[in-house]
Amino acid sequence: MDIRPDYAEAHFNVGNLFQELGKLDDATNSYRRALAIKPDFVEAHNNLGATLQGVGKPEDAVASYQKALDLKPDYAEAHNNLGVALHDLGKLEDAAASCQKALDLKPDYAEAHYNLGNALKEMGELDDAMASYQKALGLKPDYAEAHYNLGGVLGRQGNVDEAAKQIDLALSYEAEKDSWRINKALLLPPIPY
Repeated sequence: MDIRPDYAEAHFNVGNLFQELGKLDDATNSYRRALAIKPDFVEAHNNLGATLQGVGKPEDAVASYQKALDLKPDYAEAHNNLGVALHDLGKLEDAAASCQKALDLKPDYAEAHYNLGNALKEMGELDDAMASYQKALGLKPDYAEAHYNLGGVLGRQGNVDEAAKQIDLALSYEAEKDSWRINKALLLPPIPY
């Protein structure tokens, strides 16, 4: 960057642009440059965690999110993101606790309800997972992934008709998800010829 190379916010903004373009390695480098200039840049730690997670480094993402939370313990988004990274590492109880902390700070946070639902689903707590997905959908009715995962929980509970309806709703928002169509087909009984 030719203009003010010591301006952390400029590196941060460039990182955000790279992240939006899917250039995660470039985004990671930009966030690291911002943090080299301004080590207490909370949002840069959080966004660095997101890019590290995006390139398959959840352990490093956890460290970045934790640095953000050390600097700003009431940062709901970092608690939620930490929960996602912990989920990816298979630390489901810690993931659920982190998402719940995000919700304690920001009760209307649809993504945190969704991510809590994911952890609870993996822990086998299907009723609680369903409640989390429903809360996410109450806040964000067009949340395709929440409809899909709610459908998955309903299917696991044997409620095939409602599961299919939720997957149809998910597909109405994300029509290109062929894997969702396949999973819906697997829910339904075979059609005799």
